[in-house]
Amino acid sequence: MLPEERKRRIRQIVESGAAVTVGDLSKAFGVSESTIRRDLQELAREGLLERTRGGAVPISPTREEPSFSEKTVQNRAEKMAIARVAASLVPDGASVILDAGTTTLEIARLLKARRNLTVMTNAYTIAAELADAPEIEVIVTGGTVRGNTLALVGPLAERALEEVNADILFLGTNGIDLERGLTTPSPAEASVKRRMIAAARKVVVVADHTKMRKVAFAAIAPLSSVHMIISDRGMDQQVARELIRRGIQVLIAE
Repeated sequence: MLPEERKRRIRQIVESGAAVTVGDLSKAFGVSESTIRRDLQELAREGLLERTRGGAVPISPTREEPSFSEKTVQNRAEKMAIARVAASLVPDGASVILDAGTTTLEIARLLKARRNLTVMTNAYTIAAELADAPEIEVIVTGGTVRGNTLALVGPLAERALEEVNADILFLGTNGIDLERGLTTPSPAEASVKRRMIAAARKVVVVADHTKMRKVAFAAIAPLSSVHMIISDRGMDQQVARELIRRGIQVLIAE
């Protein structure tokens, strides 16, 4: 059995709702326990199951995440409006980090006509979008592709980000909570996002109103790490007022 087929079947077993052990899977597929551990680690890195001591379980509600294609059609008008505001903040000659995501992909499309930009991203979708822009130097972090979000994650991506200093970061997130800060379902993506925050002089979170008061599994950073949040007219006004009180600039895209 090919590794991809084995991992697909492991995922089906886990998604049936039962906790599984490395030993049970090793016997079921006739491979070593070390092979099963590697399979489970790769599936967990992609956010497709949750590793436990000795096995795996289905992802918990705080780890559920729509696919990239599903996100593409969700709140599209709001995301395009947010992208227009975000792109207006980027002057010619700037260095920009674009996080993987559907809103940041819309930002990339609006930056194609800019002059003398340097754009670093952990999304090959964004890199492909900007590849033919004559005035933009595109740098891809490298790393492991998460199938669910098409984001590049892992040590290669993190090391690449440690080597740069960007003017501005446009960061995506699955949750913005006044107490828990920024969160996302994947620990691997959270780790890359933290490196992005450390690499940028200005941190701008781009998130539609559905992300407000949401908490996902993996912590990215506290709200004190954020300089600006761009959202849409549906944003919770109480949240907006509290963010402003904390010194975070809030822009509402019309």
